[in-house]
Amino acid sequence: MTLTRSIALLWEIPLGLMSYGFSRVVRGTLTLISRYYNPTDTKVEADWQVVSADFLKSPLKLLWTMSRARWNLHSLIAIAGPFTVQSEITLDVRSLWQSAPTWTAVVYTLKGYKTLTSISSLTLPPDQNTATIALPPGRYLVGLRHYDWRNPVQLPAIAVDGTPALASDSRSAPPDFNQFYRGLAARRGLLFSALNFYVYPLLRWMQWLPRSFVKSTFLPVPNPETHFFYGALDRGEQLTIDLPADLLATHRLYFSLYSRDCFPYDWYPITQDHHTTAPMTEQGVYILRVHPKMPDMLGMAAPLVKFLRSSP
Repeated sequence: MTLTRSIALLWEIPLGLMSYGFSRVVRGTLTLISRYYNPTDTKVEADWQVVSADFLKSPLKLLWTMSRARWNLHSLIAIAGPFTVQSEITLDVRSLWQSAPTWTAVVYTLKGYKTLTSISSLTLPPDQNTATIALPPGRYLVGLRHYDWRNPVQLPAIAVDGTPALASDSRSAPPDFNQFYRGLAARRGLLFSALNFYVYPLLRWMQWLPRSFVKSTFLPVPNPETHFFYGALDRGEQLTIDLPADLLATHRLYFSLYSRDCFPYDWYPITQDHHTTAPMTEQGVYILRVHPKMPDMLGMAAPLVKFLRSSP
């Protein structure tokens, strides 16, 4: 470890601990004050919300998102709910197949926003019309991720305990729909710096921490079918990624870069076995999402992807 990095530890660690504590307080406070995410309010009607510039226009929604998840910049994301369920929820998966060749539908608990179960284009055949998911009594949200989506996106009808609960909805979604993420950097500020300051030291020195803690802290709501690789990059550093032979034939790879305060920095698919990123203009973090193309790849061990940080 260089002298500069050793000195950085003297202030990165205590400030990181303070930031981590602050982020937990913010998450807990938002859970209590946000009516939409209040699990005791059964009168709130279910609706569709697509993550977009309009969706994030509300400062509260941006803060909520920044406090709970890492942006999936490669998929079109929609959230349905809340639903009060006694035994089951049913989705019209024809709409999902119509909207994207690769998709996932994840059921989250409303209280705590924990992943409960999921279905996807890898677990259901294209000719299946509906999918019914058995659930214990409770309040839930359904999150959709559409990869390589088609325009328009048809959001599926949803029934709860055999009764229609939410109608299908068509939304315009051109191929460049997610470019709105690039405009979010204009909303950076001290609040978000304090909220996510801990993320950089968490990943920079994650070899000193339990792997399960790092993953659950950095990726609180991951796609259960995806392998995740992540780390931190200093200003001026670049990342070289070397893939195992034939990995691109069996998986789709999506690479995302984020600023230190976890705003979108850049994102693109990985299409070659050897790739080197451009040098970072500021400190940041990255995620490589490795998603199977075929059902028989589900449950396989994470591939041996090699990463090398360097300065040009």
